[in-house]
Amino acid sequence: MEFGVRDGTRQTQQLIGVTGMINRAIFIYGAIAFFLAFFVVWMVSYFWKKSIPSDGDSLISEKLRQNGGPEKRQHRRFDVNWPVSIETIYGTIAAEIKNLSLGGAFISCSKPLRLKKIFNMTIMCPGDEPLLVTAQVAWSNANMPEEKVVNRGMGVRFINMSERHLQLVRQFCQESA
Repeated sequence: MEFGVRDGTRQTQQLIGVTGMINRAIFIYGAIAFFLAFFVVWMVSYFWKKSIPSDGDSLISEKLRQNGGPEKRQHRRFDVNWPVSIETIYGTIAAEIKNLSLGGAFISCSKPLRLKKIFNMTIMCPGDEPLLVTAQVAWSNANMPEEKVVNRGMGVRFINMSERHLQLVRQFCQESA
């Protein structure tokens, strides 16, 4: 009888040892699977952010301009060097308008806003009152390499302006033409 008890104890100990090994293997393989899943998700999000810049279509727009793509502007642009204050939730950004039309402007600034961002700005046009404008970012060159950028900035579309200020822009455009 003693022989059977020892045999059963030995088998129980072996079973416990095998179960422990299986549990350790499950834990190790589970940890490896979790790490790999985390790594894959991180890589996908990292490259997704790289391939889809915050300014979205700016790279496409830039390539179209470089390759002589279609011009979508409705109004002629005029070169200016007017100071502008851009209001953001982080405060006011001082920048400069490099060209202007009835429909929008190019704003030269070191950190352009994200694509489709709507913001208020105050344009300081010489000899007239400041123009209060609500604008939307249409494109940006924020993700272009520094060596390919002449003026870091963004193209904006005017979406709201008083009739008086619109008339001042219209008058400037007519005088500059």
